[in-house]
Amino acid sequence: MTIFKSKTDNRPPVLSKSECGGFLLPLRIAMLLGCLLLWAPASMADDTAEKIYAAYQDNILQIRIVDRGSGSKSSIGSGFSVGGNGLIVTNYHVIAELISRPENYYAELVGNGGETDDLTLLAVDVVHDLAVLKLATPRDTYLQLAEARPVMGEELFSFGNPHDLGLTIVQGTYNGLLEKSLYEKIHFTASINPGMSGGPTLNRLGAVVGVNVSTAGNQISFLVPVSYVIDLLTKVPEEPPDAEALVASVRDQLLANQASYMATLQEAPFASVPIGNYQLPGKLAPFIKCWGDSKPNRDVLYEKVYQSCASSDDIYLSARQETGIIRFRHELFSTEDLNPIRFYNFLEKHINNPHLTLKGREESFTNYECRSDFVSHGEVDAKVIFCLRGYKKYEGLYDVFLTATTLLKNNEALHTTLSLAGVSNENAQRFAQTYLEAIQWKP
Repeated sequence: MTIFKSKTDNRPPVLSKSECGGFLLPLRIAMLLGCLLLWAPASMADDTAEKIYAAYQDNILQIRIVDRGSGSKSSIGSGFSVGGNGLIVTNYHVIAELISRPENYYAELVGNGGETDDLTLLAVDVVHDLAVLKLATPRDTYLQLAEARPVMGEELFSFGNPHDLGLTIVQGTYNGLLEKSLYEKIHFTASINPGMSGGPTLNRLGAVVGVNVSTAGNQISFLVPVSYVIDLLTKVPEEPPDAEALVASVRDQLLANQASYMATLQEAPFASVPIGNYQLPGKLAPFIKCWGDSKPNRDVLYEKVYQSCASSDDIYLSARQETGIIRFRHELFSTEDLNPIRFYNFLEKHINNPHLTLKGREESFTNYECRSDFVSHGEVDAKVIFCLRGYKKYEGLYDVFLTATTLLKNNEALHTTLSLAGVSNENAQRFAQTYLEAIQWKP
C-alpha cells in the first residue's frame, strides 16, 4: 500500500475497503478513546461538584452579626452544622464582636430560604480562629467531620457566601500544610472570598476537612484543619457561658499561646545577620519573614542599610485589635558628607519618628509607660527606650515597643526597633533583654 504520494501529485490517497478496515478504523477508535479520556475528568469533576452541592447545601448557612441599635447586619460570614444538637461552627473573626462588644451586637443564622434563627456563642479557639455557636432550633441534618487529612493534590469543595451573593461552591486542590507558619493551616488552591469565612471545605465523600479562614488572592487560600474543630467540640459546655467567662477563656488561650512560642524562640541563641560591623537579630524562626535593602540617599548626603522582619501569623481579636505580633527593624546609617553635628541632628529627627508602632484605640489599651536608659553590652553602648501598654479586656497581656540607638563612629549609627503584641510582662522583659544582648559589634 502506498500512503505517501510524490511531491508532484497533490491528490489525496485512495484506499481500498480492506485498507480502510486495516488502518482507518483502529485510528478512529484510538482518536475517539483519546477524546473520551480528555473529556471524562472534567465531566466527572463537574458531576461531583453538582452532587456535593445538592447533597450538602442545606447544612451550610450564613451567619450575620447584627447591630442592636440599628437592627441592621454589621458583618457576615458562613457556618455549618455539626452534630444533632444544633451546633454551628464558624471562624472566631466572624463573631469577634460578640466577645469585644457583646452589648452592641448579636448573632443570627440565615438559611438558604432566607429564614432566620437565633445563635448563642458557646466556645471559641481564638488562636486557630474558630467558634462554636448553638441554634435555638436544632436542624435535622448535619455534616460529618473527616478523620484523616486529604492527600496532596486531592480535589476539595469549599462552601460559603461570598460578598453576600448567596451560597457558592468552589472547587480546588489540597496542597498540604503551610511549612513556614506558627499555626497549622491548609494551603488550598481556590478562590475563597470575603463572606466565605467559617464555611466548610469538603472532600468527595462530603466530610469536612477544613474551615475557610483567609486568602492571599490569586487562588491562594487557607483553611483551619478540621482536627482543631474536633478538639474545640470536646470543650463545648452544656450551658452557654456569660460574657465574662468568654473573655476569660480568650485571655487564658492567649497567655498559654504566647508562653509556648516565646519559650520556643528563646530556647536557643538568636539567629544573627551581619549589617556593617554589627551582628544583629535576624530570622528568628521559620514563621518570621525578613526583607532588606541598601538605599543611598544623595539628596540628604547619607546612606541606609536596613532589614525588616515580621511574623506572618497575627491573631485577630477585633476590627480594632490584633495580637501575637513580632516585628523588628534594623537601620544602619552612614555618611561621608555630613559633619558630626549635622549627622546627630538627622539621627535625632529620625529616632523621634520610629517605625513599627502598634495600632490600637484607647478603649482597648492602657497608655504606654516608658523608661529610657543607656545600656552597655560588650563593646556596644546604646540609648534604649522600653515601653509597655496593657490590654484592658485581657488582663496580664501587654504590647511592647523597644528602640535602641548606638553610635560607635562619628559618621555611622545603628537604630533598631522591636514591637511585640500580646505577651506577658515576664516575657516582655526577657525577650527585650535577649534582643539587646544579641546586638554585637565585630569590627
